[in-house]
Amino acid sequence: MADRQVVKEFLGAIIKAIGKKKGKSVARKFLNSPGMKKLAKQSSELSNDIRKDLKSKAKEGDKDSKELLNFLDKLEY
Repeated sequence: MADRQVVKEFLGAIIKAIGKKKGKSVARKFLNSPGMKKLAKQSSELSNDIRKDLKSKAKEGDKDSKELLNFLDKLEY
């Protein structure tokens, strides 16, 4: 629960900074922070794992997996 409170306070501070026209530099610092880079890497790895799983299921003949892969390809994701 304490983690959620910290996140809420942090996001609140970011929103206030953006509202005060200081947001551009704050957002840039936030996005380039080590924590955000770590989360982006984890997100990318998870996305790759999901896509790999969908491909293996599609090869086995799962129609839903094939449709989802086609949809993601159309989105160029």
